[in-house]
Amino acid sequence: MNMETTLADNLYGRDEGDVSASESRRWMRDLGALLALPAMWVDQDPIEIVTGLLSVLFGMLQLDGVYVRFDEHQPALLVEGWRPIGPNVPAELRDLSATNSTLVSGVKTIAVHSSDLGAVRVASLQIALPWEAGIVLVSSVRTDFPTVTETHLLRVAAGQAAIAIHTARSLLNERQSRTAAEVKLARQAEILRTLIEDVEPSLTLVADRIRDAAAAVAEDAPPGDLESAAATTQSPVPVPVLGVIHVSSPGLPLTRRETEVLGLLAQGLTNKEIAALMWLSDRTVERHVTSLYRKIGVRRRSEATAFALRHALI
Repeated sequence: MNMETTLADNLYGRDEGDVSASESRRWMRDLGALLALPAMWVDQDPIEIVTGLLSVLFGMLQLDGVYVRFDEHQPALLVEGWRPIGPNVPAELRDLSATNSTLVSGVKTIAVHSSDLGAVRVASLQIALPWEAGIVLVSSVRTDFPTVTETHLLRVAAGQAAIAIHTARSLLNERQSRTAAEVKLARQAEILRTLIEDVEPSLTLVADRIRDAAAAVAEDAPPGDLESAAATTQSPVPVPVLGVIHVSSPGLPLTRRETEVLGLLAQGLTNKEIAALMWLSDRTVERHVTSLYRKIGVRRRSEATAFALRHALI
């Protein structure tokens, strides 16, 4: 007895006389093709996989009608299809496709009457997995449909499709999560870029004002003051940082708050900017400026800046 025939007999439960060598080879070929389906369905979406399953079943089992539905226990994820292609589910499958209440687990075959085909045998396979749910309905006018071999092939094809659809949905969820994360990162990067663009002009303006103040000192201060200021700036003192005021200068007739205001004023900040930085009102800052001008004997900002440089307040 041929080895392939023996294997087919064991698989499909047939007597030796029921299966010819050519039939055995065909069923083994079909089974091998079904086992390779997941590799063919890589990177396909659930609708494409259902379409492929319909074509495979319709051609391999030589059917008159087929209906497939998968929904992963969620109506929003439902995908379905049928053959022959048309606007409606084939008549002999329409009632069964609308509900699962008359179906049992495993493969169940019933006889129905179709106005188009007459007597039809319909095999139903309900899919109830922890991660997938669905139904496969196949029909044929053949009186021996489905054979044991056809039932086995139907189970294998539906199982392969269920695995492929679940994998496709998992990959889609991962891609959507990755895309959402990339969009979030891009949004955060745009916010940071906008903040940098907003802050940069202010920093540039402060630097320009410091340079302008230094230039004003050079123009307005007497020669003696310039030499004193130059000597002060050449002494080994810490590099001044904007907003950091050295207030520990003994002998000055200024209060601590007036000393802080003088240091910021000497760095080129306006009264409004000083008020915002020190959490004071504009009027309070103006009073401090008037008071410190009177105490140190100056009338202009350039003179106050020269005074601050001489006393290392910035």
